[in-house]
Amino acid sequence: MFEYFPGNYAWSSAVNLALMAGGSLGDIHRWLQPLRAADEPDLDAWASAWAAMAHQQELLAAEDVKAGYLASAGARYLRASVYHATGQRQLPPGPAKSEGYAAVLQAFGNAVDCAPFSLERIHVDSPDGTLPGYLIAPDAAKPQPVVIVYGGLDLTKELVCAIVGTTFARRGITCLVIDTPGVGEPLRLRGIPSRPDYEVPTAAIIDHLQTRHNVDARRVAVLGISLGGYYAARAAAFEPRVSACAAWGGNWDCGEVWQRRWDQRTTSDPGAWFILPWVMGTASMEEALVRVKQWSLVDVWPKVTQPLLIVHGENDRQIPVEDARRAFAAAGSTDKQLRVFTAAEGGAEHIQTDAPGPALDLIADWLALALLMASGVPEGSLRAG
Repeated sequence: MFEYFPGNYAWSSAVNLALMAGGSLGDIHRWLQPLRAADEPDLDAWASAWAAMAHQQELLAAEDVKAGYLASAGARYLRASVYHATGQRQLPPGPAKSEGYAAVLQAFGNAVDCAPFSLERIHVDSPDGTLPGYLIAPDAAKPQPVVIVYGGLDLTKELVCAIVGTTFARRGITCLVIDTPGVGEPLRLRGIPSRPDYEVPTAAIIDHLQTRHNVDARRVAVLGISLGGYYAARAAAFEPRVSACAAWGGNWDCGEVWQRRWDQRTTSDPGAWFILPWVMGTASMEEALVRVKQWSLVDVWPKVTQPLLIVHGENDRQIPVEDARRAFAAAGSTDKQLRVFTAAEGGAEHIQTDAPGPALDLIADWLALALLMASGVPEGSLRAG
């Protein structure tokens, strides 16, 4: 992995995630270079640098708007939202984090206003309250199948939208990127923690999709990124209306993973240990380590019978590749594929942050085929066309 901060995995992986979402290495280097010379990681300096990086893009975007260059302005606002999102992710809950996320929402909204594309903000009623999301639809005369995209630990729908963009729309798939319990707006603005039974929010989302006339709710796939891979697998196992499942990260037993991380931490480890208790809704790490044991797929994977794709990296330092192999072996699907990206080809890190393009294209192509097959169209007819 490209380590902009040598020896600091957390900060370096955050840089790579920002690049994955369309950030500019030039922007990042201009504002983060002074932090590389520091003896110890300085969280306040980190947050300030990303905020300043974002504000510069916003000022330049405002100049583009005055000049009538709306597409250019939209691109800058989108990058600003990525920079705001990256900075605030490392901050513990509090006023600074809340202000950072408010800036994310503002910049993302400006991006959509300046460079409109087929993106619609929607709200889904659920047992956990309203779940906000963005619906990105292809330019099609009739309703198209839909993939529900779940972000990972402390990701937000704005950052995920920047990552996936129109990848699915270009393949004739409507994409719903949505904040759910323990993620984005529900967590930040209403304090709604995650839940192990993710078939519950999934059912509410599909109920909503079935009321819409611009999607084909008979063909619904789920895609989970990182911890979202757990959410997607759980949804597929217990929600029969899910037609296909893609896990961008092969989760097996989250409790086991987190206990190992905690046991192997060092005094110099700058890891953001507040994240797990925050997402789990507990008062301490000890309580969170107990609660996260419920996030196990050991007995769930055999119940996943839909077409299944698991994408993983052979050098994943967050979820061991062995977990992906165990998940694949245990899955009840007869139509299943495990794709492990290697260091030699690139994409060996967690969710392929070191080379994400091929992985995202593979997932989108696989989902397009799986959803076509769900409609009863023979596989050969797609390839012949």
